[in-house]
Amino acid sequence: MLSRTAENLYWTARYLERADSIVRLLEVAYRISLIPNTKEGYDNEWESILSTSGIKNEYLSIYKEIKKEKIEFFLLFDDRNSSSVKNCITNARENIKMVRTAVTLEVWNAVNSFFYSYFDLTKKKYYTKDLPEIIDLVKRNVNLIKGTIINTQLLNDGFDFLILGNYFERADFTARIINVKYFILLPSTSLIGTQIDNFQWSLMLRSVSSYRAFKWAYGNSEIDYIKIIDFLILNNKCPRSLFFSVEKISYHLKSLKKHYKENKNFPSKIENLFRRLKKLTVNDILDEGLHEFLTTFIEDISAVYSDLENKYFLGSK
Repeated sequence: MLSRTAENLYWTARYLERADSIVRLLEVAYRISLIPNTKEGYDNEWESILSTSGIKNEYLSIYKEIKKEKIEFFLLFDDRNSSSVKNCITNARENIKMVRTAVTLEVWNAVNSFFYSYFDLTKKKYYTKDLPEIIDLVKRNVNLIKGTIINTQLLNDGFDFLILGNYFERADFTARIINVKYFILLPSTSLIGTQIDNFQWSLMLRSVSSYRAFKWAYGNSEIDYIKIIDFLILNNKCPRSLFFSVEKISYHLKSLKKHYKENKNFPSKIENLFRRLKKLTVNDILDEGLHEFLTTFIEDISAVYSDLENKYFLGSK
């Protein structure tokens, strides 16, 4: 496969997952904002999603103040935000449009229909009351596209690049949203383990569509941060966990290696990360420090992507 085609497929999937991730962050902030809280807490959940997305400075350079309605618009529709949902969907469509012969007609139609459905929303004035409906539209369409890919694409190297784009983005997002919950949304460390803390964790589980799965995994036991850290980082059956994403990345990189008949053990970084996660316990993570662990994880995933980019997209390795 041409490196350009591989890159287009990868970024199509990654942009779609990013659009999904942005609305899930918005859903976290929206749900938490419904809880009676101090003004500090109210501002904090909306500011936190800017920090999580890495675009707080970009936002403040345009809007100058932290304001709920402006943050919503900035993340959903603002052309000046390269990571807005609108730009993510547009970029996904442009990437797949350039390689239409590498995907099935059903996949192309699903992406194209999503683009026009979302574009229709930009023709009318945005009101904050529309946020839940927009979140649902994006989540529903992204899931539809992913299902179409799995059910119609040939399981070849193109499929590997599509899946890799999805799980690189998901691993990064899951790590960031856990970090935001634990270190930003919770007003005080004295509240760790309290009813407020556990309720916020349950909202976060719902935002990543893992609440019911968590209940299946742990029964009807009380939600607490120890179980949720185990579930969203180390559980090998939760499709939103860091372990699950790393396992998928490792599998599809091995698939590419086999497809292209490569002899080198590429990339060793993902294997090292996978082996490390297999050995970890929640206590190991807490001993290291959750924030420190997540920061290192994000850096490790970024390093794995750099190897992928150099080898398959730039051809420099």
